[in-house]
Amino acid sequence: MRRCDVLVIGSGMAGLMCALSLPEKMKVTVLSKTPLPAGSTYHAQGGIAAVSSEEDSVEMHLADTVRAGAGLVDRNAAMEIIKRGKPLIDALKSYGIPLAGAGSGTAVLEGGHSFRRVLHYYDRTGRFISRRLAQICRARGNITIIERAFAINLITASRMAPEAASGPGDRCLGAYVLLEGVVETFLAGETVIATGGAGKAYRYTSNDDSTTGDGIAMAYRAGLPVRNMEFYQFHPTCLFHPDYRNFLITESLRGDGARLVDHEGRRFMEMYDPERMELAPRDVVARAIDSHMKNSGMDHVYLDATALGEDFLRSHFPEVTCGVLRAGIVPWETPIPVVPAAHYCVGGVVAEVDGTTAMKGLRVIGEAASTGLHGANRLGSNSLLEAGVMGMEAAKSIHGGIAGQPEVPVRGWFYGRARPLQESVLVDHSWASLRSVMWDYVGIVRTDKRLRRALRLLEVLSEETEEDYWNLLPSVELLELRNLCTVSTLMTKSALRRRESRGLHYLLDCPDTSPTPRDTVLRKGIS
Repeated sequence: MRRCDVLVIGSGMAGLMCALSLPEKMKVTVLSKTPLPAGSTYHAQGGIAAVSSEEDSVEMHLADTVRAGAGLVDRNAAMEIIKRGKPLIDALKSYGIPLAGAGSGTAVLEGGHSFRRVLHYYDRTGRFISRRLAQICRARGNITIIERAFAINLITASRMAPEAASGPGDRCLGAYVLLEGVVETFLAGETVIATGGAGKAYRYTSNDDSTTGDGIAMAYRAGLPVRNMEFYQFHPTCLFHPDYRNFLITESLRGDGARLVDHEGRRFMEMYDPERMELAPRDVVARAIDSHMKNSGMDHVYLDATALGEDFLRSHFPEVTCGVLRAGIVPWETPIPVVPAAHYCVGGVVAEVDGTTAMKGLRVIGEAASTGLHGANRLGSNSLLEAGVMGMEAAKSIHGGIAGQPEVPVRGWFYGRARPLQESVLVDHSWASLRSVMWDYVGIVRTDKRLRRALRLLEVLSEETEEDYWNLLPSVELLELRNLCTVSTLMTKSALRRRESRGLHYLLDCPDTSPTPRDTVLRKGIS
């Protein structure tokens, strides 16, 4: 049994900023499912949207965020996060992470923004941030990083020690964690979920293989409400290539003049959004590509950056240039084949800007949380802004540690008569089936018939997976599948409940937008 003041589950920007912002007198444990640097932060090419120019303003940034969010943005939460953009950029600079565009006029323009406010490090912003934050965390004496650690379930007072709840409502005591094949008990005064999204629920995704909705699923199983899970953002331009299926082509490339064209070289965005063209918000561009692919019968379109030239591409977009060259594509000579891919989970566990949730002792930050900043559609590069700000604010709001909590008799993991998994093909087939169901039926454009079919198929997969969970020894593959079943079901149920088309949720049976915006909130046992 391991004890610490603060247990941070997740090692992307949100989790590491939280760990670094905590007082050094606190004993902090960071769990990372994969070796560091890790998480979706590492793959983020674009940058951080933040007001850094006198010509820009918090009010302008807020207006762009609200417009992209299609009527569901929580203005108060959004304002709190946006106005903390400069303190975040200053904090990163103090950690040795200066970003281009911070007051220098070289910020990038992305779709949906009315001003060049995306601060960056070439097109390798996430990689730069992840590596440096991980380096500083490793050097801190009060921070212990444990890699290849998989959090299975939250430990709650209601199940283990009701007397520790201290008043109405439940309390989180820590988590059960799979570590080197053994389930260990981690107890903490405060637990912070920073596990990211669930892109691996879909066949095509810009996320890496570890993005399986673990934190959202854990929190939901523990009784916390989740919000707006029907809104999953598809990035319009992911490289279409059999060997590089999750390589992202940054939106900033379109901001600098790259154009979307079809197989005949025609610029087709004028058919869908003639005013904004390639710089329309991501949901508009992704739907346009999806529609054009279906109408033409093609399985991808092209992003034509040839007019930018070799020198510009190599100097301004080294990550994209190196990536497509590895795939055998010379971007200054030929257009890049692209396809929309699942990119960002807009919904998540209901949380305040400092990560506070309905459960005492538990905070949820970053992509796993739903603060209301993104509404029905995330504005590009607001994600790293939210992750960094929430990490810092969560740390500020954590005052107690494990020493202030009563000793409680928490049971260790009970294996019972569980047996090892003998046929991994069963898990692999279920995973492949789930991803096909989600891509085909709960994708960019939806219908009631597809959603109802998806729910029936997901219920079968969930029942079989849950049976395996109770009868087999825990393994990462099985636990990830279980979490994906939970999150995919939440997405589908939420989509069925939204009787309109809004933001990222486009329902052919209800193409209009309701005049009264509302959130979709699901909670275990009452949803």
